[in-house]
Amino acid sequence: MEIAFNEATSLDNSRLEDDLYYCEKHGFDYIEIRLDKLKEYLLTHSVNDLERFFFSSSLKPLSLNALEEFTFRNKTDLALMKEDLALMIEVAKLINCDTIVAVPTFNIEQDWQVIKQETITRLNEFLEVIEQTELNLAIEFVGYPNCSVNTLEQSIEIIETIGHPQLGLVFDCFHFHAMNSSFTALDSLPLEKMFLFHIDDCEEKLPGVLRDYHRLWPGEGVIPLHRIFASLYQKGFKGPVSVEVFRPEYWELEPDECIRIAKEKTIKVIERSFYNL
Repeated sequence: MEIAFNEATSLDNSRLEDDLYYCEKHGFDYIEIRLDKLKEYLLTHSVNDLERFFFSSSLKPLSLNALEEFTFRNKTDLALMKEDLALMIEVAKLINCDTIVAVPTFNIEQDWQVIKQETITRLNEFLEVIEQTELNLAIEFVGYPNCSVNTLEQSIEIIETIGHPQLGLVFDCFHFHAMNSSFTALDSLPLEKMFLFHIDDCEEKLPGVLRDYHRLWPGEGVIPLHRIFASLYQKGFKGPVSVEVFRPEYWELEPDECIRIAKEKTIKVIERSFYNL
């Protein structure tokens, strides 16, 4: 099964060029490129430099992420976000990356119908921009009580309402677990609408209490990864699996060690959970 590295796992201890080098060294198949690291990279490199790297490397880009907090923004913020989207589209086309991630906004004191309509409106605006491309847009629900879209069920409701072939979702094991999304929703999720799969684990905390800094390497926490893989197996899921661990103490590791451990831990979980089904 192919394995990807999400740059959030090395957020504070490396740059994009470091992550590219060490992901290639440790045999990752894909990398998910963060927008902040991409912008930093482009201060000293060109998009063509990135294109040349991927042309000559076995490592491939899986996604560009993310359009952060894309709902309930003022006109200036939304205009700047659309500039980010334009940059992501330009880069994605050159490096043959097919997925852009969008993350909903936090701390919105509105009822669900207002949140849902605003989310649909903004996603449709982005979809209009990418409609003439081969790109996909993946909404990532965040398992925090204060995120406007925080469960798998809500994400499915949004993408089903829009019904656009280029719109799907990011399934992140931590976010699924953190707000008690249901396995009923996971079991009924069409595989073709799961554009990205993030693997991670976490400490034992009550739903609603968990935060990114409670994440752990895959296989070291309490998330029922085997049950998740069982559902995916029934759908015919074959990867890729992308490791994403927002944990400050892991960011203190050297990039080489961080990326090596991420690969080793992910492989062990896949072998234990997926291939034994």
